Order: sequence, then structure tokens, then C-alpha cells
Amino acid sequence: MSRMTEVPAILTRELQTRVIDVSASGCLIETRRRLEVGTIGRLRVRFCGEECEDDIEVMRCDAVEGPAASYHVGVRLLWTTPLRPGSLRHAVVSQLRGSGNIGNHPRAVAGTTFGLTPDN
Repeated sequence: MSRMTEVPAILTRELQTRVIDVSASGCLIETRRRLEVGTIGRLRVRFCGEECEDDIEVMRCDAVEGPAASYHVGVRLLWTTPLRPGSLRHAVVSQLRGSGNIGNHPRAVAGTTFGLTPDN
């Protein structure tokens, strides 16, 4: 009989989102799927003409009233990698340094990939 080895695994799911607001520490996004607080994921967006991505953690998820199911999800940007070109944190900080505010919110969202536990 062969010996089984346990290997950690992550189940991912890609969701379409819309970025409502962005800051140096986090984002408010809208999605059609409820997300559990504490869920870890990766947010990919086009910000100021640059493709950016960063790891995120869901801090809150609120249902939005209306005919279609949608949720406003507050996420914080995680410092799992150094601040570097291509990270959303870098793009936001660069925009703040250059103009003093963030005038161009991300418009085209490439997608959000969330690492989900198997029971989600």
C-alpha cells in the first residue's frame, strides 16, 4: 500500500467585480456573489492605464437593495509582496504622490480571484 502525503490546496473562483472606490489601504468593490469576511483573494484591475493586482482580504460584505442580487465588499490590500510596479498599492501610491488625490478610479475590471475554502 502506498503512503499518502497531505498537500495544501487552494480552491479558486474568478468573479467579475466593479471597483467603486480605492485608497492606499483598500477598495470597495461590487459583486453579485456574497463573500465571507476573512476570505483571501487577489484583485486584478486596470488602474490609470496600468494592469495591477494585489492580494486582498474581505473585511465586510453588505447586501445592496435592488432587483438584482449584488453586494458591496470592503477589502483591504495585503502586504504579501513588496511594493512594486504592477501592484495596485504601487499604482495608488504613485497616483497620490503625483496629484495629491486619486482622480481616476479603476474602470475596467479584469477579474477578482478569491481563494475559497472547499465549503464555500
